[in-house]
Amino acid sequence: MSNTIDVALMLLQLVALTIPPVVVLIQLLKQSENLEWGYRKLSFGLVFSSVVLLIAGALAILTYFVTSLTLPVTVTGALVLVIVGLLPLVLFVGVLYREHRKEFGP
Repeated sequence: MSNTIDVALMLLQLVALTIPPVVVLIQLLKQSENLEWGYRKLSFGLVFSSVVLLIAGALAILTYFVTSLTLPVTVTGALVLVIVGLLPLVLFVGVLYREHRKEFGP
């Protein structure tokens, strides 16, 4: 069981370490001026899918912790809040996509 917990914690750390580069990529995409609309659309799709997959991975890890370990309610609540805190990032990508579509899209 200890090995499984270690792996789950490493996965959670991986999710946490992946979010800042995704945000930097979003910023770079936002500032880019030379991309054709097709590449912009593809880039937004990749960023959006990355964020959604990170949230899904975090939910899977949360599910493992809740079902396999007896965590205090405060820790479970904190994990839920962290995952819910990722949802505005998804919404931001959607808003940014609409903005770019109006400016650069067909």
